[in-house]
Amino acid sequence: MRRYTKAVIAFLSASLFILFFIPVNGNFKYEFTQGQVWQYDDLVAPFDFPVYKTDSELSEERKKVAELSLNYFTTDTLTVLKQLNSLKDRLGDAGQFALFESLFDFIYRRGILDDAKSAELKGKNIAIVKGGSYREMPASELFSQTSACEYAQSRILQSGVKIDEQNIAQYIAPNLSFNEALTAKIRQKNLDAVLPTEGIISEGVKIIYRGDIVTSETARILSSLKKEYTKNTVSGNLFMIILGRLFFILMCMACIFILLVSFRSAMLIDDKCLLFIVGLLTFFTIVALQISKIQPSAVYAVPLTIVPIYISSFFYSRPAIYIHFFIILITGGFVSAGFEFVLINSLVGVTAVIGFKKSYDRRQLFLTGFFMFTVYLAAYVSLKLLHEGSFADIDSSMIGFFMINCLLVIILYQFTFLFERLFGFVSVSRLVELSDTSRRLFRELTETAPGTAQHAIQVANIAETVIREIGDGDPFLVRAGALYHDIGKMKNPACFIENKISNHNPHDKISAEESAGIIIEHVKYGVELAHKYHLPGAIIDFIKTHHGKSRTHYFYMKHLNEFPEDKDIKDIEDRYTYPGPNPSSKEMVAVMMVDACEAASRSLPHPDEPSLNSLVDKIVERQYSEGLYNESDITLKEINIAKQVIKNKLKNIYHARIEYPEN
Repeated sequence: MRRYTKAVIAFLSASLFILFFIPVNGNFKYEFTQGQVWQYDDLVAPFDFPVYKTDSELSEERKKVAELSLNYFTTDTLTVLKQLNSLKDRLGDAGQFALFESLFDFIYRRGILDDAKSAELKGKNIAIVKGGSYREMPASELFSQTSACEYAQSRILQSGVKIDEQNIAQYIAPNLSFNEALTAKIRQKNLDAVLPTEGIISEGVKIIYRGDIVTSETARILSSLKKEYTKNTVSGNLFMIILGRLFFILMCMACIFILLVSFRSAMLIDDKCLLFIVGLLTFFTIVALQISKIQPSAVYAVPLTIVPIYISSFFYSRPAIYIHFFIILITGGFVSAGFEFVLINSLVGVTAVIGFKKSYDRRQLFLTGFFMFTVYLAAYVSLKLLHEGSFADIDSSMIGFFMINCLLVIILYQFTFLFERLFGFVSVSRLVELSDTSRRLFRELTETAPGTAQHAIQVANIAETVIREIGDGDPFLVRAGALYHDIGKMKNPACFIENKISNHNPHDKISAEESAGIIIEHVKYGVELAHKYHLPGAIIDFIKTHHGKSRTHYFYMKHLNEFPEDKDIKDIEDRYTYPGPNPSSKEMVAVMMVDACEAASRSLPHPDEPSLNSLVDKIVERQYSEGLYNESDITLKEINIAKQVIKNKLKNIYHARIEYPEN
């Protein structure tokens, strides 16, 4: 347990940090659906709270208020004087003008609206502003411009005065103008006066009994209580509530810790890896909790799925999904509608991890973002239909939050390059780049040691197949590691048999110990080259471990045959032993197995099926008996799978070819 001391401290610190940022608001812990049975204990109002109107009720009430709000008009007195003065100048006859003056005075005092406004306000009341007051009256009692002209013409005909109808019309104009600013101001004032609540539930009142059906009225009261919980501080013993929150967070953190210890203990021992995981977990959980405090539904805009995407990109998919589940479980414990939150984000998290496994394909990034949005939307709508039974209560703003979430995930994924540099991790995209055999370092290997380069390609192909057949490991990592595992042979390429182009053997002129030193040195020089060309630490591990702490058997036995008396010397074996360390993962074990088997198969005089099978069994059994696999988590079943894959691949390489007839 001592090896996990730092991990325990890190998870405890993260728990306390998250606890500090949990909103002090209460959390409504009940899930309910109208028309279904209340399955909890009897519910009593924990405090006084108002009953909120439903969105549809509030919308309908505001609509009616808007319809009943008056339209305000102001009287233009100058219009009357202007028209009368113009008519007086035209007529000249004082008797006729007196008739028109009396008629126009009556029409304008009653009020004239333009024809369009008169038709629009038909059947409604309006308010006519005069001075600091107004009078309300039906719009039907006012003249329209057309009706005013008709009335004037009829009165003039009755008086016996002859005048052209067009002359009458040009002196009648609307004297009531619509005051849009005043109308909008008073309408808004009326709308603001509409209360969102009706009635109050007092503390201690029974809201619903266990086994009762949730009616529409009860559902409205429960929804009101749920809304108030996001505003009111927690009730009860504050110390006990905080203690309960801490225990809940600690349990979730303990589950993450136990799962990692059981399946990926190396992730807890590596300080950088531990800091990365705990830091991500803590940061995004706190962000989600703070966003939910500002606006509960906006928590769906927080890209929590980026955490498992980062972890699966640098490490493994299984622990990524574990960690994601407990992040949303911690967050769901303190946000509104926690059950829905956990369920929806669980589905999206799995979708994201699976989709981003091929993140080296740029098209896949956007496809995964689209699939995430689709799952978000489908899960949300299905839960709403399940609970409410209609589309009416679907919040359109949630679509925007889902879109923001998915866009943020795509944007934040680009920071994998930054984390690679800061923490020394290696992502899938980086591994795919390293697997390109046209890169400078591999091209130099091909030119300097062509046989070694071909050997590396064969090892990469076979080892990748081994990991895929085992079904637990990173095939991209094992391929990149295999391609570079022997780059140290560039120093003395002729001393390695695969690069031999003549019968001359450099080892014939030197001692077995010197030969072993040259062979062993390729590991050390390979590490130096890897650092020079800035290869990631994960690739350097393959260079260090592909021989583990095994011996150079050929030269060791050659030395003992020449000097039998050295058999009992204690350090003689160390001179012929690779520095190691031994492989610590299944990927490294796969490269070690394939490297030894593929190299040894080249020395078989007749590489047929029996000899290849015997060779693979012998090499793997020797490595296993020497304890070279002990530090990895590979099982006997997986070793047998690997052996069978290697045998099949070597048979395919050395299969018999048809003998072509000569001309």
